[in-house]
Amino acid sequence: MTPASVDPAASRPRPATPTDVSAAIAERRRRENRRQRLLVSGVAALLALALGLVWLVRFSPLLSARQVEVRGASMVSQDQVVEAAQVPLGTPLATLDTQPVAERVAGALAPVEKVRVTTSLPRTVRIEVTERTAVFLRQSGSQYQSVDHAGVVFASSARPTKGAVLVRTDTVDNRLLSDIATVVQSLPPQLRGQVQVVQATGPDHITLALSKGRTVVWGSAAASDEKVPVLMTLLGQKATVFDVSSPGSPSTR
Repeated sequence: MTPASVDPAASRPRPATPTDVSAAIAERRRRENRRQRLLVSGVAALLALALGLVWLVRFSPLLSARQVEVRGASMVSQDQVVEAAQVPLGTPLATLDTQPVAERVAGALAPVEKVRVTTSLPRTVRIEVTERTAVFLRQSGSQYQSVDHAGVVFASSARPTKGAVLVRTDTVDNRLLSDIATVVQSLPPQLRGQVQVVQATGPDHITLALSKGRTVVWGSAAASDEKVPVLMTLLGQKATVFDVSSPGSPSTR
């Protein structure tokens, strides 16, 4: 049996012709052009999406202020807060300046001590108020004025609140009322319950009228925390006047 002969030339790779090279270059260019078109299309789509989001957030009526929600109000009504706030309805939430809203509420409503304004998508403006707390009542004629820790008069009523400390002053000077608040807040419950009225003619002349005809000369609000334990000790003595204006050297008579 005669072995088959193999042509060595047939096993060698065929050399590339100019036509083959041109086709390969053309194909590579088509692929590069396709990638560039895809890249440009992707960038354009992302840019369009970004512009659409900017329009939606900053200009679209879909995300604008449509309703006002009030929290924390009891002494003032929700309607009063909304009226004082003057929220510019229709303004996109992203561009709404909340600081002026808070300032309007705090400035118009005396019982409100703090205001926090936030926004909630898609259309809500939320106003959270913290109302003042009365430390004492200042008697003014037939009215009783509620005064907070900062000496701010924020409400008035015809009847005193049960258990409230009553105060009489000739003025509504904020510093004086604030000093009185410091004194009242320093009193422990067992002593506060004995106070019938606090009288003050000035920041350095604060006195407490206690039950059983006793009087405490408190002086100024300075060192109030030091004066309390001294007074509690003195009250065990038989006297009607207890002077703790200088807690380092108290006296009785």
